[in-house]
Amino acid sequence: MKKILLALIFLIGMFSTGFSQGTAIYTVFVNIVPEEFDMPLIGFVNIATGNHSIPQIGFVNWNTGDFSSLQMGFVNTTGNNSNGVQFGFLNTSAGDKDGVQFGFLNTVARSAEGFQFGFVNAVANDTKGLQFGFVNTSAGDIKGMQFGFVNAATKSGEGFQCGFINTATHKLEGIQLGFLNHADSAENGIPIGLFSIVRHGGYRAFEYSFSEFFPLNIQFKLGVEKFYTNFIVAYNSFNEIDPKQIITGLGIGSIFSLSNYLFINPELNSLYSLFSDENNLWLSLTPFFGFNINKNFSITLGPSITWLHAFSNTELQKPSFNIMENIIDENNNIVIGAKACVRFRF
Repeated sequence: MKKILLALIFLIGMFSTGFSQGTAIYTVFVNIVPEEFDMPLIGFVNIATGNHSIPQIGFVNWNTGDFSSLQMGFVNTTGNNSNGVQFGFLNTSAGDKDGVQFGFLNTVARSAEGFQFGFVNAVANDTKGLQFGFVNTSAGDIKGMQFGFVNAATKSGEGFQCGFINTATHKLEGIQLGFLNHADSAENGIPIGLFSIVRHGGYRAFEYSFSEFFPLNIQFKLGVEKFYTNFIVAYNSFNEIDPKQIITGLGIGSIFSLSNYLFINPELNSLYSLFSDENNLWLSLTPFFGFNINKNFSITLGPSITWLHAFSNTELQKPSFNIMENIIDENNNIVIGAKACVRFRF
């Protein structure tokens, strides 16, 4: 134990001497060099004061000023701006970062322009480039791409977020693709996912509709007008095959305004008889024409084209009415019908 303490005291003494006198200490274990040193640092601990553009390869690499080269080790740190590559378990840049970080945890204390590949990637200011990891965060604006399980942009997101959870705390001006998307507003952006929540300017609506297959359809729409998700529950008490049949499904849709009152609203929906022994699948395309009664209520009407498929030996459900019907075989049918809806937006 005494020998270890003496060794540490000796190393601290060498560290302070190197800093005070500006001389280089270059050993296999510890390298401490001043700013004018121009040889690569290869050792267990590498400490370079001032600005450097020489490679640092070791367990711990620390550059106190600007750095523009390669740091490869378990812990890599730059005290100011970094323009180069950091490859290690923990990579940190206390200034701006223009380059690449490969590691388990990559952090930039200011803005980043380049690439971050790791389990956790974090930038304290603006990000311009690519973040690829399990968790990607940018505390400023992001103009680039985030790929991960959780992607977060504290300010505006002007790029592309792809993950299970995507968030833009302020304004979304790019694209979010994931299971759950969240944004404060989305003036020019589009969230695409199963659940897309936009606090200001988002689209949320309940709807009752009547179609050739189901006289009772209840739908919940969530997202933005440019792209929303449709959650559907349908019931047909007139179905002779299974009078207790309850249908569930999902869909997508878009709203294109023609004026303050008129709009076009194409929807693509898929429904499945989940709670029935008569397993049918409905895939329906409906180009709606809509009219806004006021800011909350609207009505829509349009033709529907439905492909109906019966699994195994189950029977095809018959429509209550149709414009045209084409029975392909005992398991497939194409029906052209119509659908009318009353919608409440909140």
